[in-house]
This record gives sequence, structure tokens and C-alpha cells, in this order.
Amino acid sequence: MKKFRLRDYLPVLIMVLCAVIFGVLLATGVIDLDTVPQLVADRPVLAVLVVLGLYVLKGFSGVVVYNALVVVVSLVLPLPAALAVNGVGTAVCLSISYAMGRFTKTESLESVLDRHPKRYFSATQEYGFAMCFAIHMLGLNMEVLGLLLGMLRVDYLTYLAGSWLAIAPGMVCLVIAGNSLDFSSPVFWIFLGI
Repeated sequence: MKKFRLRDYLPVLIMVLCAVIFGVLLATGVIDLDTVPQLVADRPVLAVLVVLGLYVLKGFSGVVVYNALVVVVSLVLPLPAALAVNGVGTAVCLSISYAMGRFTKTESLESVLDRHPKRYFSATQEYGFAMCFAIHMLGLNMEVLGLLLGMLRVDYLTYLAGSWLAIAPGMVCLVIAGNSLDFSSPVFWIFLGI
């Protein structure tokens, strides 16, 4: 077994560091997600860049709440643009967390898997798309799942397609709910409930 080296886990450490820094900035009030809609009002290009930047930050840190980000985008942009930007942002977020796991050395993970029944973990290779889809349908943290599936070396396109398709229905519902943010509207409550 190889000797444990901290640099082998550098991508994971970067994710943890980004999460801690962003969490501290949010907790201290230096960054306030409530001000994003006011900053980008009447500036659609800036709005898209800021939102994609937040998706990149979410991919690295996992601190930004996905549902809140999707709703904020739908408050700032019209419905078709909000769907497109959130779709691209979701793919970016999924890709970053996957890449962090993929570029992490996994010798120690493989030694742990050797001690446990492989049937649980070989399913990610054998049933890649269905496994990614099913795991993301559970609603677990997408960054942790991306990191884990990247470390397990699931094929990238299989991972991205399965994960994105599992997340997309909820994203669409949140965009529609956020776009028709009227608490007296039955459409809002139906999509929020879904």
C-alpha cells in the first residue's frame, strides 16, 4: 500500500478550503446572496456572468444553496433565459465537483474498497447512467456525489447525463415557481410542492 501523501488529496482540500472561506464570508455578512438581484437588475449579461460564477463557486465549495440559486436566477431573468442559464450552471457545477474527484489520487480509496464487498461499488461502472440518475434523485449533496463518482472513475458523459437529467425536473419546477413568485398563485404552490 502506498504511503499517504497530502498532495494526493489536493483537489478535495481545495473544495474544503473554498467551502470554509465562503461559509465564513456568508456568516460574517461580507457576502450576501440577497443583494445579487439588486446588483444585476437591468444588466442581463452581468446577471448571467454573476450567476455562472456562483455556480462555479458552488461546484468548488458546495456552500451555495442550489435551490436558492435557481430561484434567484428566475427572479432576475425571464423564464426561457432562466431555464437556459440554470441548465448550463447545473452542468458546470456537476462538472467541477466531478473533476475534483477525478483528479484526486484514489489508491487509498481503492484499498478501502478492496476490504469491503465490491458489488456495492462496481455498480457505478456496470450501471453508470442508472446509478448516477438514481443517486441524484435521492436529493443528496451534488458536490459530494460528484466528488465520489469522480473518484470511482465513472465515465464523465455518463455521469453528467444521468446526474443532470435527475436534477432537471426539480430545477424546472423551481424556475417556474420563482418566475411566478406570487404567494396567492396556485401555480407557485403547485410547482413549489413538486
